[in-house]
Amino acid sequence: MKTNFFEHIAGLGITADLKIAVSFGANGNLVVSVMVANDKLSDKAGKIIQPMILKGNAGELDEGFFEAVSTPLKQTFQLFANMDAYQKGLDDAKLASKQEQDKKNKNGKAKTGAEESDEDNESNSENLFSNKQAEEQQKADRKKVYDEAMLQIAELAKTFKYAEAIALLPSVDEYPEKVKELKEKADELAKRKKIYDTISQDL
Repeated sequence: MKTNFFEHIAGLGITADLKIAVSFGANGNLVVSVMVANDKLSDKAGKIIQPMILKGNAGELDEGFFEAVSTPLKQTFQLFANMDAYQKGLDDAKLASKQEQDKKNKNGKAKTGAEESDEDNESNSENLFSNKQAEEQQKADRKKVYDEAMLQIAELAKTFKYAEAIALLPSVDEYPEKVKELKEKADELAKRKKIYDTISQDL
């Protein structure tokens, strides 16, 4: 007699061991135990998962077995896969940390006075580099604030909100390098506001 039981099993897409046990209960019913097993799993949490138990007569199990077990089995398999990946990453991180610590300890024992002096020089260089980075970041932040303000001013001008646009202009005290640009923008907005106000009064 041909069945498609094993085709359904293969269709689950589970590569771990699948353990199925069938026992005979009362009144002609069957008791089926199903679980995904992973004896190589390093995470003990995955080993406390209990098997699924299905009970019913042969016809009921033929009709509803795969519908009942498909989703839970796939979820369990995915859980095992995540546990293995996490544990592997954790082990790799521990190994890398140990190797780095051993390297530092080894270098520390081999230091000489000249090497310590070199380290001081390197530390000073790092401080200078850090200060330069901080200055560059500050310049970048100032430019970002300025550019955003000018974009907002342009948007306000498009909707004829010239007074708000003028009020939003950055201060020349904060941006002395932009004095010419800010003065030209202020004059331009003032002229547009005057024209707009005149037209509005005539309407």
